[in-house]
Amino acid sequence: MPTKTAPQKPASFETIANGTDVTWHYRSAIGHGTVTGVHKHGTTAANTMYSVKQHDHHPGEPAVVHHSGKALTRTEK
Repeated sequence: MPTKTAPQKPASFETIANGTDVTWHYRSAIGHGTVTGVHKHGTTAANTMYSVKQHDHHPGEPAVVHHSGKALTRTEK
């Protein structure tokens, strides 16, 4: 018998919009990328996980990474 899931209610906060350019600290460097979507909803924009397409990833690194909203800083184009 299939299980029922509760309907998802809309988030009560605004997430970082797709297409927003962002930076984040990574070890001793700064990463640069563009938000491509929400990876996992949290309870606030800060603890929501976002998918970010890296602008300057190196060979062997993933092209898309996941970061919390708290780790991201919006940048100007």
